[in-house]
Amino acid sequence: MKRAKYKISVIGYGNLAYRLTMAFRLADITIDYIYGRDIDEASKLAYILNKPENSYSKKQQLVKATLNLGMLAKSDIVILAVTDRSISDVAGLIIKTPEFKKSKPSIIHCSGACPLSLLDGFQESGVLYPLMTLSKTKPVDFSLIPFFIEFSGDKTEIFLKDICYRLKSEYRVTESEERLKLHTAAVYVSNFINYLTGLAFDISKPNQMFLMPLAIESIRKAFLYEHPSLVQTGPAIRGDMDTVEKHRELLKDKLEHKAVYEMLSGFISQKRKLF
Repeated sequence: MKRAKYKISVIGYGNLAYRLTMAFRLADITIDYIYGRDIDEASKLAYILNKPENSYSKKQQLVKATLNLGMLAKSDIVILAVTDRSISDVAGLIIKTPEFKKSKPSIIHCSGACPLSLLDGFQESGVLYPLMTLSKTKPVDFSLIPFFIEFSGDKTEIFLKDICYRLKSEYRVTESEERLKLHTAAVYVSNFINYLTGLAFDISKPNQMFLMPLAIESIRKAFLYEHPSLVQTGPAIRGDMDTVEKHRELLKDKLEHKAVYEMLSGFISQKRKLF
């Protein structure tokens, strides 16, 4: 099947922009420009993307860095890979840029928490939200990342679905409210779990690495059943207060750790009373 021809420009150079553009290059998706307030950071990302090992082929167009927002109007798609609080401001800058009044690319943000309506000022707009934690230091297989997309026009729908197809990623069309629920849930299984793992590291070091098999199995098992509560284990759910007291005594000098332990153990104990 012949691939659609279009060009993408990206605003931003953080974790999301880094991983997304890297995936685009390896999927033979053309990137025109990287735009950002810090030209050194934008240039650094463009330089990395242009390395042979990060390109689909030697014939790929080189990625350029720019401080001229108007240059992005030449692209078919402009992706706002910026923080949630910056989306409205960046969208406002684009609307005020004369070049965008002549050329009308699809404007897309990548937020799970922000509605598509933030881009109401554009004829074609959309959302491309990857449900995954992303960082510059850790490569990720985009074929394992589900995308949640939303769009305001036929052209943007085609663009978004084709991007997911080229990345070999599963996607689902969702409205902003449903995407917000997913983003909130993601905080629980990612951000909160990471925070709790940090507390566990403090308690267990230098033996923290031995916790990894347990952590992996706990998450895997939680998703195999109708609800994670069905496979809840530990002293709190068993009502083993002797063990709980031993843990509390161990944590008596670690106020943050003790407070979290007591709060979560209390909630888990309440679940036990429901069964």
